[in-house]
Amino acid sequence: MSKLDTQINQIYLSPPQNKKTSLILYEEALSTNSQVFILAQLKDLLRKSEANDLKRISEIILTSFRNNKKLPGETLFEQALSQVNQNLADLAHEGHKSWVGKFSCLICLKSGDDIYLANDGLTSAWLLRRGEVLEILPAEKLNRHPLKTFQNFTQGKLKDNDGLIITTANIFDYVSLELFGRLLNQYPLPRACDEISKILRDSLGIEQAFCTFLLQFSRKIAEAPVSMPLQMSYAPLPEDIAVESPGPRLVKLHLPKINLKGLKFPQFHWQYFKNLTRAGKFFFISFTIFLLMFVINLGFYALKINAKKTQDKINTLVTQINTDIDNTQSALIYKNDDEAQAQLKILESDWATLQQLSQDKADEVGPKVEQIKNQVNKINIITNPKVYVDLKRHPIFLAKSPSGFLFANQDSNSLSLFAGNLNDYFLLNSLKNNITSIAHFTPAGVVVSTNNELHRIDTTLKQFELMMSISDADIISLKTYATSLYALDKNDQIVKITGSNNKYQTQVSARGEFNEARDFSLDKDIYVLFPDHMIKYVSGQPQAFPLPAMSDSLTNATKLSVASNIYILEANKKRLLIVSKQGALINQIYFPTTGSLTDFSVDEAQRSIYLLDDNKLFKITF
Repeated sequence: MSKLDTQINQIYLSPPQNKKTSLILYEEALSTNSQVFILAQLKDLLRKSEANDLKRISEIILTSFRNNKKLPGETLFEQALSQVNQNLADLAHEGHKSWVGKFSCLICLKSGDDIYLANDGLTSAWLLRRGEVLEILPAEKLNRHPLKTFQNFTQGKLKDNDGLIITTANIFDYVSLELFGRLLNQYPLPRACDEISKILRDSLGIEQAFCTFLLQFSRKIAEAPVSMPLQMSYAPLPEDIAVESPGPRLVKLHLPKINLKGLKFPQFHWQYFKNLTRAGKFFFISFTIFLLMFVINLGFYALKINAKKTQDKINTLVTQINTDIDNTQSALIYKNDDEAQAQLKILESDWATLQQLSQDKADEVGPKVEQIKNQVNKINIITNPKVYVDLKRHPIFLAKSPSGFLFANQDSNSLSLFAGNLNDYFLLNSLKNNITSIAHFTPAGVVVSTNNELHRIDTTLKQFELMMSISDADIISLKTYATSLYALDKNDQIVKITGSNNKYQTQVSARGEFNEARDFSLDKDIYVLFPDHMIKYVSGQPQAFPLPAMSDSLTNATKLSVASNIYILEANKKRLLIVSKQGALINQIYFPTTGSLTDFSVDEAQRSIYLLDDNKLFKITF
């Protein structure tokens, strides 16, 4: 297959009066197979000499890529970026700091059919494929840490007739994304480049500057030589005309029929061997050894042929797995989650087949398979979570209170509060039935549920007080929202409790089949969690909630929390799923070193997750 050729178009607009912005737009072929593109901008210059910093930074970037140009594409990109970040940090430490917080840059490396991109600051990259314009590397905030200049990067595989737009982000302040895409689809790339330049030139202010690469990738089609049919200028002579000779006739042979049933082979007796002459015995033994060696060699040959076929199949599978990985990465680049999951299933199937044929080869590609699997399933692994509180009494329930966290297990004497310090509740009475949930309800304080009863703690008398009883209920979870308390009753209802001054009213907020429910949570809507699915209630009416596709689907969910996103704990797999309210997978966080997770709490404002694991409360920042 011929290589992808690159057609380069560019926009570079900077008025002579603009003394506050410096731009660089540069392209260089590192080898016959690799090409680097650099787009850089330095804003808010205070002195003319600061423009030299941009030239110095660009030279650092180019030198790093030139020094590593003999490496394979991905290794080249990683090594060069590492050197760039280190050299930029050294530049800042030498006293050249005026560029920090003002610098924006995007680096693109094309190696064969692969592209690798990294950016910093107000630059972005867009892919034009089959009439669609897709953002593959979004702009970032201006960075103030020289050592972490290029932390945002991506990679993918190019196809024939793809387009790539590398640009300063301010271009979309003057050309809408809709118009931008329409121009790219309406005109060839050079003409589209001219049209966009006209619009920007009309909008160009003294303090504005734009630079953009518009790249087109296509394969050259080799021209085949035109073959002309031979034409005879004269009529053929009779002797020149080929005469077909009659083909051989098949003679039907009449063979005698052989009755195999009546065919008998003589049995070998040792006496036959004894009766042979010396020459006959020698011939018999030689022939037997020859026959044995022939059979052994035939067996070895068959094994060798089979081994070669197996090796060919292994090599084909390894090639296919690498193709599957490229296709999956490509789907991720273009933010097509469904396609990425479909490609991942194909990849996992091929890898499982390879494991059956050669575990050694499967182990070689295994890390790449696991890496792409984690990328598709958005997996993060926390191996050493921070212990926030050491607890006592083995709590299994966790709830927020205005001053900290409440803990309890099924024993009514197990309640404790952490508000900077851990304090146990010493109460003068006990409850007959096991506690099933705990919550803090502002009008009543600390509330616990036991089957069909709700009890509150009277902090003055230091004892449990019956708050209310719900007839024929089996309460498994309590949650608060706004000024109300909600109870999930396994007997097919969710009850809303309101009131004050020891006077409480109840009303049913939702009805459904909740006998298999595990937990619930709510905002303006109610979400009920089951082992392998979730139902959303809007104004009391049930709606199926679409959980995202994952390699390891939800099978045994235990706890649920709803804020701006949805959080689902699956304790047996030691993972926490984070899902958007539209059902898109945001993250999967695994905690392999934990023991027995029973409950959790989320503080989105502090970006903290609190995990209850027996006598430890872990805190994780996400």
